[in-house]
Amino acid sequence: MRIALIQPPIEDFYSSPQRTYPLGLTYLAAACRDLPVDIEIIDLITSHGRYTLPVPDAFRSVISYFPYDRAPIAAFHTYYHYGASWKRIADHFKQNFYDICALSSNFYTYSEEVLKTAETIKSVSPASTVVVGGQNVGPYHDLFTSSPYIDHCIRGEAELSFRQWISVLLGDGTTTDHIPGIWDPGHNKWNPPVIAGTYCLSPDIGTLPVNAYRIAGKPAIMLSTSRGCPAGCRFCVVSRTFGSALRTKSVDQVLIEMQTAYDRGIRVFDIEDDNFSLKRSHCITLLDEIIRTFKGNIECYAMNGLSAEHLDEEIIDRLLKANFKLLNISLATVSVEHLQALHRHTDISHFVRIARYAGKMGLKTIGHYIAGLPGQSLSEVLASMRLLAELPLILGISPFYYIPGMDLSVPHVPVSCKEARLTRFFPVDDHLDERDLITLFRLSRWINYLKKQLLKKSLVSLAFNDIPSVFPDDLFLRSLVDNGKIIGVDRQNNLFDHNVSGTVIRSFRDLFRDTIIYCA
Repeated sequence: MRIALIQPPIEDFYSSPQRTYPLGLTYLAAACRDLPVDIEIIDLITSHGRYTLPVPDAFRSVISYFPYDRAPIAAFHTYYHYGASWKRIADHFKQNFYDICALSSNFYTYSEEVLKTAETIKSVSPASTVVVGGQNVGPYHDLFTSSPYIDHCIRGEAELSFRQWISVLLGDGTTTDHIPGIWDPGHNKWNPPVIAGTYCLSPDIGTLPVNAYRIAGKPAIMLSTSRGCPAGCRFCVVSRTFGSALRTKSVDQVLIEMQTAYDRGIRVFDIEDDNFSLKRSHCITLLDEIIRTFKGNIECYAMNGLSAEHLDEEIIDRLLKANFKLLNISLATVSVEHLQALHRHTDISHFVRIARYAGKMGLKTIGHYIAGLPGQSLSEVLASMRLLAELPLILGISPFYYIPGMDLSVPHVPVSCKEARLTRFFPVDDHLDERDLITLFRLSRWINYLKKQLLKKSLVSLAFNDIPSVFPDDLFLRSLVDNGKIIGVDRQNNLFDHNVSGTVIRSFRDLFRDTIIYCA
């Protein structure tokens, strides 16, 4: 039996190539490595380039806000297909037959690309069985179960379920009736998912080319040292896949996985856990072993973010000794009332302390916050922005987007899955509209640009109103302070004013008038 584990292409205004590592597929490959099957991971995103597409109808209401711009604080402006073309995909599956084509779908907003991949495969290889799994799969929408090109779906952790399903197809004498998380197309019902219990498996990195995935120009892989999240944030759905109980992998096993990758030439490791530092003893022991084993000869990241609540000075010191290059921490919002309503356990004073200590120790830090949450006011978003501007970190704004099945009341649900993404700036209620959200996005980039210029001048901080005197020749900085304008540069190098929300700009300038902005 030939099995293809497939990561479909995506279509959007931008992509993060350092984030396309198909970690989940390597676990599926590991779960079936001792079965009589031939498994191939087919990554249709990485190393396949991109090409320009017409902007979809779902973005018609916002595309006018994104003209071509060469300014240092420019946003995106072109819509792309990232990955192999549909023709190339069709040619591959026409020339190479697979009994099973298993497609990964982790993001609701890219569901159409998964559906198109399934349709493309079936059009040239109708005898192949197409199955879809991942965090976006389940009874929360019917995009996959209603598709004539998808034969089966699996929700939840899939290592055990996928292995059992393959065993049934291989003729082990059992049926699919009791396989966790399987969608039964005959009865149009889902089997209940369970935590798979196969997390002790090491991912099969041998199914991937060593140099295909790179971070900071160096060969890289992603790691997972734990699963499960007990936090229960109402805007997050990770627990429906991995459960709400934290499960850690043994330190010895993690070190074996890292050493195996190191021996193959890997020098960068991105730990993708949702709760890497939740179990403090496990985190410290693992960091100590990484320090002892690799002696600074590797670089580490945790791009999925670390919870500031579970960090302290001792852990940060170890992160630095283990050669972590970046710290991602999330504030979500500065509003204590909103945090409580979201079931988000953020201690703002502790967040500030951690950010300041990380900055003091020279650890590059990004502080993330959300704009456009249901019920969120403009003043709340700006207050979050100001708090982060006053800390030695880079601002990471995350426009809120809808995910089916989230435990949160969303007044305006997008019709198209394409609208449920960061780049759409879809307003989920009447507090902030698209132009407001896009303006907040541009202001966040403006602050980061200012922080970068402070670094160039070796300035620790600067008062907002002193910007014109310190940067008299920088029109991108001065135009906002002096005139409330955000400047762009067109293809002919002409300056132009971006279409921004006057209300947002006025409120921003009023709030930031006496703000001291710190270098990141």
